[in-house]
Amino acid sequence: MNNRLQEIQHIFRAYDIRGIFNKDLDTTIMNLIGRAYGTLIKKKGHDRITVGGDIRASTPVLIESFIAGVASTGVHVEYVLPSPLGVTLFHAWQQDHVASAFITASHLPPEWNGVKFYHGKGMGFSPDENKQVQNIFNNFKFETPDAFNIGNFVKVYPFDEYVDYLKKKFVFKKSHKIVVDCGNGAMSLVAPRVFKELGFDVVEVFCSPDPRFPNRPSEPEPKVLTELSKKVRESEAIMGVAFDGDGDRAVIVDEEGHVLTGDETGVIISKYLLEKEPGSSIVINVECSLVVEQELKKAGAKVKWIPVGHSYLSFEAEKENAIFGIEASGHMIAPKVFLFDDAIVIPLLMLQALDHFNEPLSKLRKQVPKIHKKRFDLEASDKTKFEVVKKISDYLEKEFGNVVTLDGAMVSTDDLRLLVRASNTSPLVRVTIETSSEEKFEEAMNKYLPKIKEFIK
Repeated sequence: MNNRLQEIQHIFRAYDIRGIFNKDLDTTIMNLIGRAYGTLIKKKGHDRITVGGDIRASTPVLIESFIAGVASTGVHVEYVLPSPLGVTLFHAWQQDHVASAFITASHLPPEWNGVKFYHGKGMGFSPDENKQVQNIFNNFKFETPDAFNIGNFVKVYPFDEYVDYLKKKFVFKKSHKIVVDCGNGAMSLVAPRVFKELGFDVVEVFCSPDPRFPNRPSEPEPKVLTELSKKVRESEAIMGVAFDGDGDRAVIVDEEGHVLTGDETGVIISKYLLEKEPGSSIVINVECSLVVEQELKKAGAKVKWIPVGHSYLSFEAEKENAIFGIEASGHMIAPKVFLFDDAIVIPLLMLQALDHFNEPLSKLRKQVPKIHKKRFDLEASDKTKFEVVKKISDYLEKEFGNVVTLDGAMVSTDDLRLLVRASNTSPLVRVTIETSSEEKFEEAMNKYLPKIKEFIK
């Protein structure tokens, strides 16, 4: 392997490929990734896929290089013009393609880009499958058909079909005013239209595509959603929603301007779905609060814990025949709508819940027990982060005697839950602390966070 390829191995992550444009990821590298992906598709006996991308400034040149690489292996491409993730995956699913690829860096800053791989129904590639693409890339073992058998590509624009599908899936008793914050990301291309065609009075915030993300970061954290909260209160809307850069994650704001956590959103929607289908299964990832499990079980759900990652969310939801899947970060899926984490589904389900319960969202939020929980993202190199977590796991084993290693290291007592895991997408070790009171939270944070930082150093 030459020096250049060795230098960029860090762009290959468990669930996607990500790097800084023209530093880690350029058109030459993306062409080779396309050749590796096309080779894998051919090895599986198929020759047609869907490819799409978000609105980042580097996406047009990267997507053209990627498609050229795929086509060089004899695989035909249907190219969805700039869109949020859900529109591209919807097209692959509707056309019964074996797989799709989406050029994006999700919530990362503008200088980043990358690619995510999916099966035809929208389930993300597993870490093992992504590793297969990396191995083909590293070994230069690409499919090379003769000049008469290379793939071609056509441009498609499935927005009308996508909107019509959602209009059939979601019906509402009455119209409401809502505020939609697209953060100048890819959801600007479709989200306002969906809500308007479903009959809602839509107040738009940052709903013009702009690859600079000039008004707020593409990561919809509570601290950057002040304009959304303000607009919800000023316009007397029943709800607000903010989307991330590529449209696979949504954050909900109630009519008082309060930003809901992923746990609170997941509990409220789950309770609504469970009233429609009592006793159903729901999958939740390890970063969800213990309160989520407790509330869902009280509502009659069969609850299964799963590792973090959108591929696990889809695979486990299908396997368990679940009606809902929840990640604390805001990734959620409703398999009866889509088997992929299209963020548009979250506000639509929440609006149905508001119709069903006929209560203000703030009241529903306050019915979820208060959660003393926070996640800390600590910088750790991609080369060492998993080793660090293993050492922390050994330390916690001595401290507590029982460590759950489903994803990282998790320990629980009557008044403490501590989760330490390596991020699959960034050079970070993520530490989640949850306690039964604010006082115990401060105590746990002051005791364990410095110790974990020592391991990282």
